[in-house]
Amino acid sequence: MITTIDFLRHGETSGGSYYRGITDDPLTKLGWQQMNSAVASHQWDHIISSPLHRCLDFSQHLSKQTNTSFSRDSRWQEINFGDWEGKTADQINPTELTQFYHDPINNPPPNSEHYLVFQSRIHLAWNKLIRLYPNQHILVVTHAGVIRSLFPLFLKLPVANIFNLQVDLASFTRFQYFQESQSQFITLVFHNNKTFS
Repeated sequence: MITTIDFLRHGETSGGSYYRGITDDPLTKLGWQQMNSAVASHQWDHIISSPLHRCLDFSQHLSKQTNTSFSRDSRWQEINFGDWEGKTADQINPTELTQFYHDPINNPPPNSEHYLVFQSRIHLAWNKLIRLYPNQHILVVTHAGVIRSLFPLFLKLPVANIFNLQVDLASFTRFQYFQESQSQFITLVFHNNKTFS
């Protein structure tokens, strides 16, 4: 049994560049174009979306356009950056920012969702997906932080290295889940890809 999961990061959002975790900005016109281009001529068995509008609005649109079943799952939403929400890097203490990027587990933003809590809910979301959609091809429309969190979970990448992973707007990351009897295996097929067949 092989379950294929494509993770699509949302496109450009309104409001400019800042720490946008749970801040619920919509896609720009360019963001819609980026996502439409990304999914062109592709088909999935089911679409799952983060509840945030930069993912949700497009996911619902794609579901209707392609007559594909759709569900929303809050566990796939971005990490909450706490006091950093809505702030640019220039507005944050540079020492705190550097410490966070080098060790997000021990240096979380003030009043944020702790990284281990975030990672735990992503793992729960993954387990639910695998249970509900075995042997299917699934699209998850989500966020850069979510996609990065999959690498420590599945490939044992140290959390301290997750920010070395580039996740472009409207790019795909594909994992495949293999299960035979009691044996399970997860493999990375591609990452940060905008053109795949």
